[in-house]
Amino acid sequence: MLIYEGTKDNFLSSVEQDTIAVEIESNIYERMHRHTAKNEFRAWENSMEYMYKVLNDQDIPSDAGIAIEYNIPQTSKRVDFLISGYGNKEDANVVLIELKQWDELEAIPGRDGLVETYTGNAVRQVVHPSYQACANVNHFFTLLGKMFFTPYGKEFFTSLSKQIFTS
Repeated sequence: MLIYEGTKDNFLSSVEQDTIAVEIESNIYERMHRHTAKNEFRAWENSMEYMYKVLNDQDIPSDAGIAIEYNIPQTSKRVDFLISGYGNKEDANVVLIELKQWDELEAIPGRDGLVETYTGNAVRQVVHPSYQACANVNHFFTLLGKMFFTPYGKEFFTSLSKQIFTS
């Protein structure tokens, strides 16, 4: 199931008009018949502003595909943000992005792929988003195979990246 889909231009316009979080919320209600929590709504508002800054780049084609809150078929996995399009050789590509609003995180010695961060009102051990993105890439390969597109996984820490965009 796909909650939001559009082009880069559609996405940028929705963020500029401050409607992107409302569009996501409305689509979740229409397609999943559930209301969203206030903190989830705020997370979309914040994260989409950062993705706007990432995508507001002339080197990214205006017709690049944007998908938000994509549930990978036949799994319980969900991808926060996808960018799709074609490369210089007309090869199909997709970038899977996991968005996190963590202020800080620490590696856990001896626990490859786990970090400790404050989430869900407590400090918790959680899977590092890069591992989450790689797992999602593997699910895409399993489901669709390499012949359709080349997937790439990335993580993006909106809170940790604030200094990059404001300096």
